[in-house]
Amino acid sequence: MNTNIFRAYDIRGNAEKDLDSSTIEKIGYALGLKIKENNSNSVYVGYDSRLSCKEIKSNLITGINAAGVKVLNLGLVPTPIVYYATKVGDTSNGIMITGSHNPKDDNGLKMVINDNAVSGIEIKESVENLGEIPTSDIEMVENLDLKKKYIEEVMNKVKINKKLKVVLDAGNGAAGILAEEMFTALGHEVISINKEPDGNFPNHHPDPSKEKNLIEIKREIDSTNADIGFAFDGDGDRIGLITNKGESVIADQIIMLMAEFYLDQVKGPIVFDVKCSNQLPLLIEKFGGEPVMEKTGHFNIKRRIRQTNAVMGGEMSGHIFINHDWYGFDDAIFSAVILTKIITDLDVSISELVNKIPSTHSTPELNLDVKDEEKFNMVEKFKSEMEFPNADINTIDGVRISINNSWALMRASNTSPKLVLRFEGDTEDNLNQIKNLFENNFLKIFPDIKLDYH
Repeated sequence: MNTNIFRAYDIRGNAEKDLDSSTIEKIGYALGLKIKENNSNSVYVGYDSRLSCKEIKSNLITGINAAGVKVLNLGLVPTPIVYYATKVGDTSNGIMITGSHNPKDDNGLKMVINDNAVSGIEIKESVENLGEIPTSDIEMVENLDLKKKYIEEVMNKVKINKKLKVVLDAGNGAAGILAEEMFTALGHEVISINKEPDGNFPNHHPDPSKEKNLIEIKREIDSTNADIGFAFDGDGDRIGLITNKGESVIADQIIMLMAEFYLDQVKGPIVFDVKCSNQLPLLIEKFGGEPVMEKTGHFNIKRRIRQTNAVMGGEMSGHIFINHDWYGFDDAIFSAVILTKIITDLDVSISELVNKIPSTHSTPELNLDVKDEEKFNMVEKFKSEMEFPNADINTIDGVRISINNSWALMRASNTSPKLVLRFEGDTEDNLNQIKNLFENNFLKIFPDIKLDYH
């Protein structure tokens, strides 16, 4: 068993090499036992469009049933539907089979037990210590569909007073069909591309945080003169926003738009991750909220939202968590609905609204491929040998160096064999200065590594 599949906030690995039948059955059995320990006997299970999902689902059910736990099968759905089920359904346990934005041959599990997110690390030891699991010929599975209930609840909560022309691009992931149904039900004119689930991802990879994956939706917005566009990742919990002028909006700016909207209704904390702009906490304070910086990862953000009873939270990767008058989980479709409400309520275009956000000079998220088993050690080595005199140093997640109004971040990805970097300055010169300073430190410490970002 490859123990690297047990990550800081989920389980993820190569579907064929790492997530074989024996491993998945043991994981299912261990999760089943944990569910029973919490005096429950059922769990919701959903899966995305990846080609390996159905086989993993079959093996997972075998393990869960062996523990005496019933599977409530939601079918092919976005991850937020599994989370939604745990909030409104018969049990607060859920497992989503998804590889999220990883390569198409990867897959994984996102897990909730007793309404709490469960990390891969939490169950690693119990899975490793399992011998043969009991066999059972009795399949305890019930098929359910909660999509209609979800759409009805969103429509009851969110009133849209103006029809928009909306372009949706699910990248052939799990969100396309539900997103189209949602926006059509709200009365918008919907143009949906790449909506059919296809685990080969034939048009582009479903990762809206990468510009190369937004070419098609931008072209569609331009040719149809649409008002707004939304791109989704493979399992529908991360959002990409594109304006009526075809400009992609980075996630911390999306959080700013939504923070202003929600803080106008209720004051309280707003949680964001270490990759977000310096402008975000300033905006949160301006509108009477309390900025709370947290480690990257939906697991960490959700936990801090619960601890602080935050109004909302968000990550630079595009996870948005609405906790005021909603359920506090990351949901790209619901976030997209709220963004359409914001611009229809204000009766302005999304490009006008984005232009009002204070501008900085920043890089997108930059990824540097490294060996999976070395990435965390590299961050620690960098921390111990770096030289940044007179800098403010934050090590909540990796290392974030702040000098005046500029900052640089490096952290190890919890889902991929990568280091993640981002740089921001109040001017282009200051951005270049801190980027060069940081990179010079890096190359001095790791002279054999090329800064070949992607």
